[in-house]
Amino acid sequence: MGKPDEQSGRRYTEAEVRTILERALRGAQARDVSHDELVAAAEEIGISRDAIEVASRDLELVRGEEEARAAILARRRKGFRSHLSSFLLVNAFLFAINALTPGPWWFFWPLLGWGLGLAFHARAALSSDVSPRQLRRESERSSARSRSEQLRRLKEQRRVERLARKQRLEQSAEDLGHAVEEGVATVLSRIAQEIRGSAPPPPAEDAGRRRRIAPLDADDAESEALGEEEADRAARPGRSRR
Repeated sequence: MGKPDEQSGRRYTEAEVRTILERALRGAQARDVSHDELVAAAEEIGISRDAIEVASRDLELVRGEEEARAAILARRRKGFRSHLSSFLLVNAFLFAINALTPGPWWFFWPLLGWGLGLAFHARAALSSDVSPRQLRRESERSSARSRSEQLRRLKEQRRVERLARKQRLEQSAEDLGHAVEEGVATVLSRIAQEIRGSAPPPPAEDAGRRRRIAPLDADDAESEALGEEEADRAARPGRSRR
């Protein structure tokens, strides 16, 4: 039980702390650490947030310089490879022309002149020396590319949001139209039901009157027919006496 107390009472110098942390990070599982996690871990061992902010900015500057240096060297080597390919192809073509045509050998003159320029290019391309001015220009160029990429992503995100908002509005308008149509149809059906339910039935007196009028009309027609027959009989003797 005495070992933990002895370990907790030990003191470490700054160099020892750095060495212990580096070994712990190497032995730990590799993963990305956020800025907040780094600040929290530093505060636990007595390092202030301001010190972490300054150190992180310095680290970002160093990382930016390393990335700029790597980009410059990669671009140099790419340009040299392109130059070497052109040198080989063109001089092979010149050699073929000189070999197939009569006359003295002349292809080595452009070969020597171009080869001298290629040698200087190789010396500059294979060198790892980068001036501060080149680093600054590359950093500015990288920052401009990053801003352009962020602006492009922001525009794309806004376009997607506008499209989604437009689709939601169209869907809402369509749902509202369907709801209005259903509501109007429901109201009209209710009005029609109320109209059919509130229509008064025909009065009983009118029905009885209609039933009485029909027989009277038949008797009148029959009486009129009988009167015409009697008038016809009465007229016949008068005609015969004449």
